[in-house]
Amino acid sequence: MRLSKIRIVNFRNFRDLVIDPFPTPAVIVGENGVGKSNLLYALRLVLDPDLSNRWRRLQADDIHDGAPRLSQGVEVRVEVELADFDDDDDAIATLDGAIITEEGQPRIARLTYLFQPKLAVGAVFGAQSSQPLTPDDYTWTIYGGDDAGAGVDMRHAKDYVPLSVLPALRDAEGDFSRADRSPLVRLLRERPPAPDIVASTLDALKQARNQLAQDASMQQAVDELASRLAAMTGPQLPLTPSLDFAGREDDLIRSVQLLIDPSSSRGIQHTSTGTANVVYLALLLERLKLRRQVSDGEDTLLAVEEPEAHLHPSLQRKLFAHLLHEPNRLLLTTHSPHIAAVTPLSSIVLTSTQGDHTVGSVVPPGVLTDAATADLERYINVTRAEILFARGTVLVEGAADAYLLPALAEAAGFPLDDHGIVVSSVEGTDFAPYATLLGPRALRRPHWVLTDGDAADGEDRYQKEPGLWRARDLARIAREDALHQELDQGIDTITGQELPERGVRAGRQQVVTAATRVGVYVGDHTLEPDIAPLLHPEMAEAYCAFRQRESSRSAFRDALAPFEDGTATGQQRDTLVDKIEAIGKGRYAQRLAAHVASMRGLHGRVLELLDRTQGPITRDDLLTIEGPGAILGLLDDLSCAFRGQPLFPAASNPQPPAAPAAASPGPS
Repeated sequence: MRLSKIRIVNFRNFRDLVIDPFPTPAVIVGENGVGKSNLLYALRLVLDPDLSNRWRRLQADDIHDGAPRLSQGVEVRVEVELADFDDDDDAIATLDGAIITEEGQPRIARLTYLFQPKLAVGAVFGAQSSQPLTPDDYTWTIYGGDDAGAGVDMRHAKDYVPLSVLPALRDAEGDFSRADRSPLVRLLRERPPAPDIVASTLDALKQARNQLAQDASMQQAVDELASRLAAMTGPQLPLTPSLDFAGREDDLIRSVQLLIDPSSSRGIQHTSTGTANVVYLALLLERLKLRRQVSDGEDTLLAVEEPEAHLHPSLQRKLFAHLLHEPNRLLLTTHSPHIAAVTPLSSIVLTSTQGDHTVGSVVPPGVLTDAATADLERYINVTRAEILFARGTVLVEGAADAYLLPALAEAAGFPLDDHGIVVSSVEGTDFAPYATLLGPRALRRPHWVLTDGDAADGEDRYQKEPGLWRARDLARIAREDALHQELDQGIDTITGQELPERGVRAGRQQVVTAATRVGVYVGDHTLEPDIAPLLHPEMAEAYCAFRQRESSRSAFRDALAPFEDGTATGQQRDTLVDKIEAIGKGRYAQRLAAHVASMRGLHGRVLELLDRTQGPITRDDLLTIEGPGAILGLLDDLSCAFRGQPLFPAASNPQPPAAPAAASPGPS
């Protein structure tokens, strides 16, 4: 059996959350405060037999802020659907009355927790009573089926399909020391020793007890305790103390300790908290497996909050790569990119805030091909797993873009980290799988694309403006069919022209601007020549850090000169790129980013490129700048989206560009 769908209405963060299909196993990710723990709590309202019924009677702060108030007669609803139990006769019998599918179809059962005004009070409220409702005017139920009025009472179902939640930072060592909570004791009760072994062990303990009782020190301790008790209580409370060993099978099991070293000398209390948590989880999973195997056993769903606590990153990856790739009914909430990096895409549940409520997204079956899924699961390593936690993601081609975009934002006074924006390289130009993953058919996360124009000449029109063709294809992935057609026509028109020696094709600017409507920003040529008109002082500084000979430094400055006055030709662009590639584009960009992040006067430089001295600068203004226009336009778009103002507000006072610092010597 598995959890196949959930819906949560008017509960805490959730106005009307629907996750369909709900994956098994499931890894729930999202930023802080988005409601991951509240999602588990909502499931507990339906499925947790250990949750006291008094906690199912909700209070005012359990009601979603956008819903009617508790005093106004709100309804809170949590629906769960269960599937894959057609071969389980016990499940079919238990869930009879909750099954919502037609005869002959795979069975799906729906259980609903409903918190609502009592019927009598509801009638008064419906007649517009002036008396506000209180929690005492509400009742709750768990019913089966799809009709609250005709639904079958299913409060008993949580005993057969229970949800067990392990909270974050649990005290595993403390639980091991308590027999009523120890997962070891619970597991051994599922695998009790043979009766003859129990009998012989208890007999041996009885003989040992008798032998120990003959020890003078032991007897003296008992006699002294008896004397003190007699003096303290007198004849009013007659007590006769004695010592004994375990005398029952359950006592034997409760006294067993788990030792964790080869010499069997160290107990669980002598290991690290992280290790104790791993052992705890292993014992619990083993017990749940046994419970599912017995004929009358429950089908427990196990939820673990933030299991990464106290675990080394490499152990997180190993442990959860194992757990998440084997059949189980595990639910995790996590902030760990190490766990996210080893999670199958089909198991990701991405929670995010949308206005005043939380939404959830999954990757439905069939959206990605098997090959694209495999590529993405290899792509989402520990660093790139940040795209699952980010408020916004910018996809770029390579390491150079990933270094320089945040640095340029820093120079503009707009640190991307402050706003939860992640820049992630796709290591190439095939953005389609990544845009599909983040797009409207799957995880539905805000994302932007920065790609080179790579404009060239050639007989094939698809090779003349490959960056714009990429934008066209991404428009279709974003389900912007009208824009896809507009871009197709626009590109077809401009590719009839030869690439000019300087600048770009006529009409290209309109196509570039149109592509930004779907969040795709296309440069003119390649990154380094495109940013040179804006960042040539910093580019010279960064290059000089790698070249000690003055002749090499001077040659690079000469290569930059045509970009300062906007006269660079195609050959000069190639020369500049060749010199940078001799160092390594990623390594050079890494050094350049340090200079760019600390630069002053960026606003003033942009005004110079626009041939202005002051005034507001819009995104469309920035896009008219040949070279750095796309990257600046993108940053303006991000600034408007995340802080509600353009990158260069009109009221800001542009500083004049700072003089470049003296180049420091470096390796040749």
